[in-house]
Amino acid sequence: MLFALAWQDHAVVVLYVGLLAGMGYYFARRRKSAEEYFLAGRSVPWMAVGLSIMATLMSSLTYLAEPGEVWQSGLTSLLGKFIAIVAETGFVLLFFIPFLMRFRFTSLYEYLGYRFGLEARILGVVLFCCLVVVWMGFVVLTMSRAVSAVGQLPLALVVVTVGMVGTVYTIVGGMRAVIWKDVFQVVLMFGGCVICLVYVSWISGGTWLPDWIAATQDYQAGRAKPLTLVSLDPFTRNTIVTFGLMMFVWHACTHVGNQMVVQRYFTMSNLASARRGFLTAVGASLLVNSLLVFVGLALVYFYRNGYGTLTLDPTNKKEADLIFPTFMVTALPPGLGGAVLTAVLSAAMSTIDAGVNAIATVLSVERRRMQGLDRPETLPEQRTEIRFARIITLAAGLLITAAAFGLDHLTGDRNILEMMPRSFNCFLVPIGGLVLLGMFVPYCGQRTAILAAVMGFVAAGNLAYAQAIYGLEQEVSFTWVLPGALLIVFLIGMFGGLFDRSTAAQRDGLTWFTQNQRPQIPPHLLAESDHASPSSEC
Repeated sequence: MLFALAWQDHAVVVLYVGLLAGMGYYFARRRKSAEEYFLAGRSVPWMAVGLSIMATLMSSLTYLAEPGEVWQSGLTSLLGKFIAIVAETGFVLLFFIPFLMRFRFTSLYEYLGYRFGLEARILGVVLFCCLVVVWMGFVVLTMSRAVSAVGQLPLALVVVTVGMVGTVYTIVGGMRAVIWKDVFQVVLMFGGCVICLVYVSWISGGTWLPDWIAATQDYQAGRAKPLTLVSLDPFTRNTIVTFGLMMFVWHACTHVGNQMVVQRYFTMSNLASARRGFLTAVGASLLVNSLLVFVGLALVYFYRNGYGTLTLDPTNKKEADLIFPTFMVTALPPGLGGAVLTAVLSAAMSTIDAGVNAIATVLSVERRRMQGLDRPETLPEQRTEIRFARIITLAAGLLITAAAFGLDHLTGDRNILEMMPRSFNCFLVPIGGLVLLGMFVPYCGQRTAILAAVMGFVAAGNLAYAQAIYGLEQEVSFTWVLPGALLIVFLIGMFGGLFDRSTAAQRDGLTWFTQNQRPQIPPHLLAESDHASPSSEC
């Protein structure tokens, strides 16, 4: 893509890389303890954490997919996301965050160890590492495909460059660097959307959202297969109801099962800050998701009214993903194209740095456990622990880059939106399901929980690739993969738990229904409010 841009665009990209390097150097010079490296000393401002959560979850997958998906399904995905986020907000604020902030864990999967047992904890760690490697691999692949396609650059070269740049700058700074870089990158993502919207409005004589929506409706009305807005048919590709259900399950599992998100809540000192951070993430996510859909509407108007020549076929799902980056290169004036490119790069880097940092954190905590160094008086020497985390970060980056090459052969003719639940999110539901069973099904024991998670993964894979596995004439909609898998997890956990019951030590203080009891875990892993509560003196 750089070869297709003017020198002004080159300068913008170089400036962006230089700013990242400068931020990495600044945070690398700060003296760090292990808690500073992994959790930023639990002292990050809530607004920064909220923006970091938003940047982590909104990767370049979303940044490229949303404008392209408008050509496929209009406003369907935006309306579905609004429904999901509104429904999810109550659960996260009232149940998830208050429960998790009672503990002072570094790794979320420590909870699984106390709630179920060591085997469940190890399973959670393995599933999480697989989730991150495949997710980040897909982020790298998607970003690299876009750059390769519009810039006529070798795909392998772009994959290696994108994957390793994100890894290297994460190694030096730790969690505090990751969070503040995410804040900077959110500003770039927002700015990239605004640049495109203002440019289309200016070049088209002052048109704006109502004009763009009308153009998109006209385009959708002329499609051979009209869109169905509300349907529970498992073979209907995308509707408001099913997309909203899928996104609700994704958000729920992400906020209880994904270390990349939960680790950010652990960086804050109290429950009130964590809630403010979450609401900041919700607001920023709704804003940028809306802007991305508006960009898609604007591009429909731009190309359908002859303001630019579209050489791609928007009815082809994979080619539709390339409409936005193609617009950056061929339509925007010199300098603006590079500015929007940095927004896409920021979306990719913010997710990659969060992923590799989270893997390093989780595996460092597991190393402590295996060496018997998981109590304050036995913590390992700080430099040794940080050195180990940096080695893991580098190894994770290499695995992610390798995964990108493997995923290149899996996607077939599916677009980004369809591949997300059919790839890395198959690992998310089993992890989220494990934590949700631990919180809300007190009698469920370890063997049943592990069986439920494994069968949830199997169910996700079967739903994702049912057409190839069972020879179906049509492909099951991608929107049913996550809800179907989570339903299997809960059914097995609820009924199997009737025969495989947890012990009192695995329930006391470790489920939503027993949280007034003092959990039988080391005192340093409890928040101060739990130390001071009357129930903790029993």
